[in-house]
Amino acid sequence: MRIKLIFFFLIFLSFFNKAFSNIEDRIVAKVDNEIITNYDLINEVNTILALTNKTANKNELGKLKNLAFASLKKRLIKETEIKRYKISRYNKADVNNYIQALETNLGLIQQNISLKDHFKKYGANYEFYLEGVIINFKWNSLIFSLYRKQLDVDEELIKSELNKQLKQENKIEEFNLSEIVLENWDQIKLNEVKKSIQENGFVKTATLYSESISSTKGGSIGWVVSKSISKNYLEIISKLKKTQISEPIKINNNIVIIKLNDKRILNQNNLDLVEIEKKIIRQKKEEKLNIFSDSHYLNLEKNAYVEINE
Repeated sequence: MRIKLIFFFLIFLSFFNKAFSNIEDRIVAKVDNEIITNYDLINEVNTILALTNKTANKNELGKLKNLAFASLKKRLIKETEIKRYKISRYNKADVNNYIQALETNLGLIQQNISLKDHFKKYGANYEFYLEGVIINFKWNSLIFSLYRKQLDVDEELIKSELNKQLKQENKIEEFNLSEIVLENWDQIKLNEVKKSIQENGFVKTATLYSESISSTKGGSIGWVVSKSISKNYLEIISKLKKTQISEPIKINNNIVIIKLNDKRILNQNNLDLVEIEKKIIRQKKEEKLNIFSDSHYLNLEKNAYVEINE
């Protein structure tokens, strides 16, 4: 009798584990030829919580699942394109710097905790996240290889305008900026971001919502020369006071929210003109590269086959 009870218990346990496994492995969506399982979705939610240092909240579960799904879908679309072009190279030093910046932003270095250990606390798969970081760097390599011939800027014009400004004003203005970039936005998503800025602050909101590489540093861009900023941006930024946040700015298909952290004026005696010229040229090229990246991804997303299982 005892042997029979043990036997039936083992059968029940096996059935329970299989049922639980089925729940975890249930396919919730298909993106072209790739799938997203319930496990993937839960893991991505835990990853978002880890990256924002937040505890789980039942009231926010729906919002977190939407963010998680959008993140997974973007990852799969990018990964498919990377494989199509057979992009395999990436700079390991860039990945390490990216992770270190994230550890600093999350306050982990001060606590002597690695990002990997931090993820364990939240039940998030660190290796899977690291693969996603590498995918993004490979994506950047892909975009550069496809559009590098279109990244040229008029360097002589930049030098001429810079010298003209120095003759007229004898100074250069710089802004320390942070950003939140929203792609494929709608009013509901924008309202969520505004609410999050009020409740959680700009840094955590940028880490959670922003779709720019600066999100790993809480949206921080750093010091930017005024001459490298487009007129539309500069007009808005110039009116901001220190620590003030701009209203949402529509740029192409994106929404950008800017925070002015600080500003300074460099007199001619303190200027390294060659370095400033390089900085302006680099920022202009990065701006173009970001536009090409957004456009390329949007075209892929429009043509992607997405099936969601309710």
